[in-house]
Order: sequence, then C-alpha cells, then structure tokens
Amino acid sequence: MNIRKIVSTTIAALLALLTLTSCRSIGEEPGISHIDWENQDLRAEQFVTALTNGDYTIAAAGFNTTMKQALGIRGLKKAWEDTVKEAGDFIAVTATETIPHDEYDIYHVISRHEHKGINSRIVFSSDGLIAGLFFSYVENNDDWNMSTVQKDGYKDIPIIIGDGTAFPLRGVLSMPDNISGKIPAVVIVHGSGPQDMDMTLFANKPYRDIAEYLASNGIAAIRYNKRTLTHGAKVDGNWTVKEETIEDAILATEILKADPRIDENRVYIIGHSLGGMLAPRIHAEGGNYAGLILLAGSPRFLIDISKTQNVLAIEAMQEGVEKQAALASLEQWDEYYSAFLTLPDDTAKNTPVPGWGGVSAYYLKDLFENPISAYLKEITKPFLILQGSNDLQILADVDFVVYQELMAERANVVLKLYDGLNHLFMPSTIETIAELMDEYAKEAKVDSQVLADIAEWINKQ
Repeated sequence: MNIRKIVSTTIAALLALLTLTSCRSIGEEPGISHIDWENQDLRAEQFVTALTNGDYTIAAAGFNTTMKQALGIRGLKKAWEDTVKEAGDFIAVTATETIPHDEYDIYHVISRHEHKGINSRIVFSSDGLIAGLFFSYVENNDDWNMSTVQKDGYKDIPIIIGDGTAFPLRGVLSMPDNISGKIPAVVIVHGSGPQDMDMTLFANKPYRDIAEYLASNGIAAIRYNKRTLTHGAKVDGNWTVKEETIEDAILATEILKADPRIDENRVYIIGHSLGGMLAPRIHAEGGNYAGLILLAGSPRFLIDISKTQNVLAIEAMQEGVEKQAALASLEQWDEYYSAFLTLPDDTAKNTPVPGWGGVSAYYLKDLFENPISAYLKEITKPFLILQGSNDLQILADVDFVVYQELMAERANVVLKLYDGLNHLFMPSTIETIAELMDEYAKEAKVDSQVLADIAEWINKQ
C-alpha cells in the first residue's frame, strides 16, 4: 500500500469508524479568512483557501458532528500539513468541480503547489455541512517534455498511456542501448493511492530504481503516472480497481507487446503492494504475461489488510483510555464492513466508505467478489513473490505466509523473504507503524540484491 493512503486510511478510518477522539477546539484564534457556508458555489474553494492560510478553526467550523469528533481542528491541521510537506508551497487554486448526488455533493478543489498539486475532495451533506474529506496529489499542469533522454546504458523515452482516451497518462519507456535481438520487458504497476510513475515518496523513487536497473541490464520497463493522480477529479462511485489500475496496466502492456524491439512472449508484470495483489487479475483480464512478479503484495482481502494495519496503529499508541477504547471498538470492524458489502450495486455506488479516500462501497464489493486467491489458484504461469521482513504494511508473518501456503505445490513459483527490508524494499530499522513516515523521509534506494534477483529471474524464464 502507498503510505500516503495508508496514513490517511489508518488514521481517518480509525478515527471516523471507531470515534476514538473528540477534538472540538484547541484554543486557536480565528484567522482572516471567511467561509460563506450558504454559498454552494464558493464554499469548497473558500474551505481550501482557509487551509492554505492556516485558518483551521474557520475551516473546521463547517464539519458535521461526526467529522468534528473524528477529525476536529487538530486532525485537520495535521492532515493538511502532512499533505503539503510533499506538495510544497501553495501557489493558487486552479480548478473546482462539483459532482452532485441525491443526498450529498462532492467538490474537487485543485490547488497548485511548488512540487505537485493537491486534490481536496470535500463531501457536503444535504444540510450543507462537511461529511467527508480526503486529500490526494495530482500533476501540476506543466507541458510534458516528449524528448528522449540518454542515460548510462539506456534511454528514457516519454510516452502516453491511453493516448486518445478519456484518461491519458504520462509515462516513460526505459529502453536498453545496444539491443541484439528482441528483449524482455516489464510493466510496473502501482500500489494504492494516487502515485506518480516513480512512486515518489519524499526523496525516494522505488519504481524509478527498478526501471533503471532493469534497463541497464537488458530489460525494457514501462512506468507511468496512476490514473487517480492525473484524473482524480473524475473518480466516482462507479469506479473499481478496473478503472483505477487494471485498464491502464493492460494499455501499457499492449505498448510493450507492439514494440518491434521487444519479445511479445517475454513481457512480465511487476506489481507492488496493491499492484502486486492485482497482478494476477490484470493477467487474467487481458495482460497475458509470461510471468508475474509480486512485490509486497497479499492474497488477502483489502479490508482485512486494513484491519491488520489498524491493529498495529493501535498497538503503537500510548497506554491509556483512548487506546483501550480503540481496542474495544475493533470488535465492530467486521460487522461494520459487512454492511457495505451486502448493499445492492446501485446503492453501493452511491455510498462512500468513510476513511477510504472517497471510494464507494461498490469498489470494496468488487474486490470482495473477485478474490485474488482464486486467480492465484487458476494461473499456471511462473511467479516471483518477494517480501521484506520488516514490512509493517504487508506482513511477512501473515501475508507472505498465506502466499507460501497457497503456492506450496507449485514448482514454478519462487518466494523470497529479505531480511531487514521495508515495504519499499529499502533498509529498515523501525519497530512500529507510527515510525513509518520518519523512515520514508530518509533517502534510500531499492536493495541491490532485490534488483539483481528480479533481473536474474526474468532472464531465466
């Protein structure tokens, strides 16, 4: 899972669902901004303007009771400031879009920042109060330079995934130099949350590390910006992982297979985190790969993984009343999510799931009705399944063990656990999920042995 989504899901879902805290005031004086909550055309933009001015008391004044209890002023301040850390200094609000529904309206407010844009997704209920909130990153609207860049031993060739469709995406094809005959290739598929083609996380760019290593060793690689990064404002209740991930992965695969320099029978998928979970389904729904490489994936249901992450987050809390209340509230988890999964499709499409970045119940229903374990059992292609022992998002003693059990009788499956590596396959020394952001803020590279093992496995097939 992408840590941006994990942090928002772990905290927002935990607070919204379990109602652990009630932050009604932190004694801040109102700022200079003013929000006219009755003006439906301006209120969302004014809300974001208040955030950029640091007027959190005024911005939170429009929360409904649930949002006040679940997030409050403190939580809003932390969520916004954590998001801005990576986006950079605010420049301007560049776009606002309204998506009306019968019982609520969803506003997307795009703000431009120094490094990347922020899409503030704000849900207003029929009584005019804020009932939901999620921040994600979007591309700044700079022109995409389509010039090929020569690197050491390979070229980075800018491409467009889905050119001519409603969802074009910027991408890069890293192509080795000095090609002799047709070569193998990979498509790199993202984890959850809006991500760029490198999976940029502070100074770390793990997908770029993978692509550059492979291209330097005779294997072409495509990576691209995720649809929810580029077109996040178009997300609606009808979207599932098909629209979020699968369609674009297949389009990228088709580009590779159509390239005369590439052996169309030696195209592989590298899926990371949610991408690793979905790789078997992408293969079955049209990818048709020569083999599948799963990095920090899981055969388990996404809601079950989220529950495990929430348990870890609660265990990392200081002892006290709040922690005991959180542990007790976890007993509601299964019953709560079962209610979403049993909704009729039409209702599910119009039912947002609190704390899940604006996805609808229909998104979760689709995952539940298409279990990854079923695809794993049906696919006979070779698998390379890799995991870091210190991954605190996808657990070696839980998720990796399930892979081992499911694939135990398969001769063409290689499973490998790397000591001391985290979810990004970078060195890790932390012990609790609360320390993740601090660790990810340190610049590192994908472990060289992991990169070498991927290249060696591909060349052996």
